[in-house]
Amino acid sequence: MSAGEAQPFTFEDLPVRDDRDAAWRLIRERGGIVQLEPDVALTDHALVEAAFRNPAVFSSRQAFDSLGSPLPLVPIAFDPPEHARYRHILQPFFSPRSIRPLEPELRRQLAELIAPLPARRECDFVADVASVFPVQAFLTFFGLPLDMRDQFVAWKDAILALSDPSGAISTDEADLRHAGELFTYLSELVAARRGVPGPDVLSELLCLDGDDALTDAEVIGLCFLFVLAGLDTVTDALGFGMERLARNPDRRQEIVDDPALVPAAVEELLRLDPPAPFVPRITTAATELGGRTLPAGTRVTAYIAACNRDEARYPDPYGIDFHRGDNPHASFGVGVHRCLGSHLARLEMRLVYEEWHRLIPHYDIAPGFAPTVKFPRGTVGLEALPLVLTPGAAR
Repeated sequence: MSAGEAQPFTFEDLPVRDDRDAAWRLIRERGGIVQLEPDVALTDHALVEAAFRNPAVFSSRQAFDSLGSPLPLVPIAFDPPEHARYRHILQPFFSPRSIRPLEPELRRQLAELIAPLPARRECDFVADVASVFPVQAFLTFFGLPLDMRDQFVAWKDAILALSDPSGAISTDEADLRHAGELFTYLSELVAARRGVPGPDVLSELLCLDGDDALTDAEVIGLCFLFVLAGLDTVTDALGFGMERLARNPDRRQEIVDDPALVPAAVEELLRLDPPAPFVPRITTAATELGGRTLPAGTRVTAYIAACNRDEARYPDPYGIDFHRGDNPHASFGVGVHRCLGSHLARLEMRLVYEEWHRLIPHYDIAPGFAPTVKFPRGTVGLEALPLVLTPGAAR
């Protein structure tokens, strides 16, 4: 370490609980590549792209090996060339063309969730909408009964509790028991659905044959990955997005007045609060990056929320602007491991902002509310978001 280099600090030192924008500003100010114990952190967009477009050296598989999953977490826990096979098989099922037909049913479910809230004049957006709707979307996508929603919430919470951002593994007996229950349920489900045609993605995957056929373990691993990476992430992004809209009434009014702005609003709110703000890799060989030599086995983490505030890419990076036009944020990843479920996540967020502001255009954060942010953990989100709902004409 040179004499002028800042002293290393730790993941827990980031003030995410109190002010996440301040946390991302703090690490951005320390440079594009920072020693943030126990990792090397990347905060420049260009460095994140350079690393993540080189999966031979910056390995996703080795990073996820630390979770100790007994199942193959398809496709994120694989590097090329194995990864390419999985993406080739799975991409059609997660494309916009495949996701789009879900919209009417998901919109109907969402309207049912939101419609009773105005009469209450208050709600907890996280508990009443953000933590519920993504689970229902997952169940709908995979053709599972909606009455299993609360059970999947419990299983999801247990899976997420089994590891922390450093890769440490929990040995909590209740969490392990819940994870085992989910594995048993999915094993029995896959056996029952194997070769049985159906309109949902799970049935279609289990009817693939030839070189595209997936083993039971691979399909169960894909389901586990969706529970691990596809539920809380959308919940957290929605909670943060609604908090920003509530605190910025002028921006909120823009999408109330012009719902056609909602897709742009989704991208801007995702830029500011990415679903998975910490994305790890492990170097497979010694390499140079950002003027530093990284030995083989170095844990390198992209701080996505920080790189999304890179002044070289985004004018006024801490501001909210629904008119940026092209908004190439890194919130769904960069390179071959770009998030497989990004189109479903975007659909969920768009529907929530559209339906909420159609039914409840006027709302404020409850007086005296001090947000509690879940941290430290791999996904960052609000524990609660109490809102006061003001009567007023909806569109």
